[in-house]
Amino acid sequence: MVKIAALQPYLPNNPVEFTTNPYDIIGKEEEQQLKQNPNSLIHLILPDGKGDEIYQNAAKAYKKFKDDNSITFEKTPSIFVYRQESEQFIQQGFIIGLSLQDYEDGNIVKHEHTREKPLRDRTNHIVSTNVAAGLVWSVYRSDNKINQLLEQIKQEKPKFDFIKFGYRHILWQETDPKIIKQLTELFQDKKVYIADGHHRAASAAEYRKIKLNELKVSNDYDAPWQYLLSYVASDDQIRILPYNRVIKRLQMEEKEFLDKLEKIYKITPMKQAFNPENKNQIALCINGKWFKLTVIDKSFKSKGDSLDVAILQDKVLEPILGISDPRSDENILFVGGIQDPIRMEKYVVDEGNDLFINLFPVDIRDLESIGDIGGVMPPKSTWFDPKVLSGLVLHDLTIEW
Repeated sequence: MVKIAALQPYLPNNPVEFTTNPYDIIGKEEEQQLKQNPNSLIHLILPDGKGDEIYQNAAKAYKKFKDDNSITFEKTPSIFVYRQESEQFIQQGFIIGLSLQDYEDGNIVKHEHTREKPLRDRTNHIVSTNVAAGLVWSVYRSDNKINQLLEQIKQEKPKFDFIKFGYRHILWQETDPKIIKQLTELFQDKKVYIADGHHRAASAAEYRKIKLNELKVSNDYDAPWQYLLSYVASDDQIRILPYNRVIKRLQMEEKEFLDKLEKIYKITPMKQAFNPENKNQIALCINGKWFKLTVIDKSFKSKGDSLDVAILQDKVLEPILGISDPRSDENILFVGGIQDPIRMEKYVVDEGNDLFINLFPVDIRDLESIGDIGGVMPPKSTWFDPKVLSGLVLHDLTIEW
């Protein structure tokens, strides 16, 4: 069901210096620090400038990296295995091309709506630069044969092996056509689920439509722009952390708010900061006090309705707090990737916000089930951790295969 392809990419000659976090989690301070290094990918993915100048500068940065040999073209078609490891957690998967026709056909399954402004930005970026530098993170349901092939590739000498952001990053390159063909055949009956990178995927699909129209070629015309640069991992090789909510101002008294919540949740006062222990349980910090909220009515109509982020949005944020569009409402902040409830409490006690809503993380199999029926999840439902590096592999869209 999914067609994959080997890549003929550019690879960095100094991955420690060149690679970055994904563009959409880089804060302003980190961005400015990275821009002090002329050989950092940051100049391509988050260039300086205003208006169209931004995209022109991105294209200049990509040309510079090629001209000064910061990156090297790999002519031999290759697939890659990428592994991240620390004392606390290990994850690994393939870096390959995924057919964008499969994306259009629904075999690459989405679980989030994209937003017009960031999609337009990423589309302008990819059209201007003709390169994909950030990985779209996808998962497949665990398969022994695919996983065994991954382990086989890992027996070779790594292409890269370095430490960055607290993780050891290891990249293996596989060029054997027989192994590539074997992996291609193993994915033919698989669905793939986008975990992280919906806007990168959608912008690549828009680029493909532009090329199909320009060149007047068929959907099966083989070219690099027909494929999505993807990190594809077994669904037992990922970690999802909660994507929590901060409410800046509660527009009512604490007692009135808790009284409204009692119609939805059983409320239990807690002596200290804590993390929820299971699904349909929320840890709420209000005015420095913590409460355990347990959903009362669990007669859900669908898997999507059972998600805590959905219950919160449909029964609390919109009807009680008036937050109908959490993507644009200025009274809500999203905090992903932290697990220490003491740090969460500081958003209220030290930073002056009124509420911290600490959620139990979404299960990957819920994400898959929702995707299978064409459902979507509320925005900012999942925080996949650790993030996969951008710039390990650059997928040039103009190379003739």
